[in-house]
Amino acid sequence: MKPIAPGAISAAAEAFLRPEADPLPSRRRERSWDLCVSHFREHPRPTEVMETSCLHLGYYLASWGMLRGSSFLFRETNLLHYQGVIEVIEKHDPSLRGWDVPDYLDPVKYEHFSLAWTDLYKALLPEGGQGLTLISKVMMGVWGCLPSFDTFFVATFKGLSETRAERGAWNRAGRDALGMLHDVYDQHADEIEHVRVCYPVWDFASGGPSERRMTRAKVLDIYGFHESWKG
Repeated sequence: MKPIAPGAISAAAEAFLRPEADPLPSRRRERSWDLCVSHFREHPRPTEVMETSCLHLGYYLASWGMLRGSSFLFRETNLLHYQGVIEVIEKHDPSLRGWDVPDYLDPVKYEHFSLAWTDLYKALLPEGGQGLTLISKVMMGVWGCLPSFDTFFVATFKGLSETRAERGAWNRAGRDALGMLHDVYDQHADEIEHVRVCYPVWDFASGGPSERRMTRAKVLDIYGFHESWKG
């Protein structure tokens, strides 16, 4: 892959999160991820607060365009649909809580991720269909463990790819794509860790920064999204 310029990841985070324009409490969409991931971090057994868990996940997905007019979630579902999804999340939480980019090369943890992906797909899209963006966005919103493989993120990393095989890898959240993200982290670990310190996760109670840090996958998610979205 082509190298990412030093400072580019930090610049993307600053431009995306716009800290200088953040009145407290922030009402902007960029923070919907913070509120969702905070809920699931605070509730490792989210079925115990089922309605609230469904509401958090559903609103987060809606805020990021997953309930558009042509989608299955928009046409065929209401809040009750997410109950099965929350059960899947609780089932896989022990395996995926804390899983992040440095762990992507671990074959055992990858198998846990793959099983969770399959179960989430079945729960969210029982009629089938394209699930790359939706499932990755759920994993990002719940665990922060995987960038959202949406149009903008994929476009950025395809643009950094130098071979046909590298470009093709971004069509799925598989071993090859995760391996390249692991390499990016290795090359930019200091910068990514600095971003995590500078931009803590916000919570609902205060409407402002908490003691939690963004995951490394979230930092790469912001970079990938912003680099193509800004243009």
